Amino acid sequence: FYIAYKYTSTIAAAALWRVDEINIDETGLSLPKNFINVGQTMAGTNSSSKSFQFTMTGLTGNLQLNAPTPFQISKDNISFTNSISYNAAASGIPQTVYTRISPLVANKVYRDSIIFLYNGNQTKNKQYILGTSLPDDKTLRVAHWNMKWFGEPSWCNCDTAIARANASMMLKDLDADIYCIQEMVNINQLSMLTNALGAHYDYAVSPFCSGVTNPASGFYLTCQKLAYIYNTNKIQNLGTVGLLSSTYPADSTGYYCFSSGRFPFIMKAKLLLANGASDTIIFANIHAKASDTQTDYDRRKCATEKMTDSLNALFPNTKVMVIGDYNDYLEGSTVGVNLTPYKYLLDNGFTGITLPSLYPGHSTFVGSINHMIDNIVCKQNLVNKYVDSSYFIFTESAKYISDFSNTTSDHYASMSYYNFTFPTSLYNYNKNEKYSFSIQNPSSNLLKIFNKNTEVKNVELKIYDISGKIILNRKLILQTPYTSINTDISSKGLFFVEIINNSFKGVQKWIIE
Repeated sequence: FYIAYKYTSTIAAAALWRVDEINIDETGLSLPKNFINVGQTMAGTNSSSKSFQFTMTGLTGNLQLNAPTPFQISKDNISFTNSISYNAAASGIPQTVYTRISPLVANKVYRDSIIFLYNGNQTKNKQYILGTSLPDDKTLRVAHWNMKWFGEPSWCNCDTAIARANASMMLKDLDADIYCIQEMVNINQLSMLTNALGAHYDYAVSPFCSGVTNPASGFYLTCQKLAYIYNTNKIQNLGTVGLLSSTYPADSTGYYCFSSGRFPFIMKAKLLLANGASDTIIFANIHAKASDTQTDYDRRKCATEKMTDSLNALFPNTKVMVIGDYNDYLEGSTVGVNLTPYKYLLDNGFTGITLPSLYPGHSTFVGSINHMIDNIVCKQNLVNKYVDSSYFIFTESAKYISDFSNTTSDHYASMSYYNFTFPTSLYNYNKNEKYSFSIQNPSSNLLKIFNKNTEVKNVELKIYDISGKIILNRKLILQTPYTSINTDISSKGLFFVEIINNSFKGVQKWIIE
């Protein structure tokens, strides 16, 4: 065939044009959906397989599929390897490929892609793939997403049925245990979305939003609400509440700072784990004041201060996660100042997982760069459960959902993993024999730590119960000759006290009578 380039000048003007860097790409590949989540399996085992299809049309050479380790692929769902190939005989016939994960390293999240090579040259086609070597019954999978006026056609400027179908596909692909949602509007649409995930999912919706303090308001049905969708096999909802909502109207500061009543939506969640074990997590789902004027920044800042003080007062020893649309960065600000409006949160017992410096160039807002405005911040006792490097922004959704920003959302969903594998044995030991500590035994719930070494001061303290579950985790400065700590532990029995710093790690038994 022939390719021609035609340029027509006018009688008034003409120009010299040069056409170069021309590429002709012979792919001929069709991937109906190029994302697959193969799920979780223990290191040293194979996951169940998932399948996808592709069609090669008009290709006469060799097509090769390569899967990165630890993923494997197969034509027959029996023999798995890292590479399979097809010749011209497969052209025009839909081909089914089975894939699984076969990890050797425990407690890791793998997010990669299967590539296609035609006659040895890599094509633009990719099959995105996700899998983990985390134990399912000891893992919490958390997703969060601003859904862009979900279920409200006049404001999302979209077909809500298409938006719901796309959202259903995305949430199934992520396979989270809890989805923390912002900008949910239509509760009936949310109910249908939840039902599409399966009978073991349920939802909870905030009874407030900007300018609305209760569902009786006529504006409630069409306003942006906060919501949770959660897997009831893994999470028991122990109750929800609007943080600071009870202070209004006597104190209007929290109301004003949280975008005129868009209070943090709190869920107290009991996490159901293996062998009857459990843990408790406080989720604080937020949708902070938007826009980038100084006034907006100041409102986010004062909201942070009110929220932080309230969370620390109400849940001093409980695992807490503040998650959602922060509408600003955890380092710097969209306003252009050096300090994040969330500095008070980060300075008072909370640690950011989604720091922009850890994810340079990444964005949670579609079509932008270096724009991490949807974030996760946790108390240290929950950060300890976070699986290192497991957080990711689900940009793959825009690659398999057509016109994503207009049909579905202007934000990407994000995902992170938390591992609740408790120690199976704890005993008295000291990693550094030059230093040891002792505690008063037996005692009440007032823990007395004897410390003779003046060089060991800044430490992390953990207290475990007999099952190995962490029931207290805090940073402290050890005094000499001893430090007393009121632990508020109400039960009696055997516990284990662990002290850690850069040069020392030790555990001692502690009996509460």
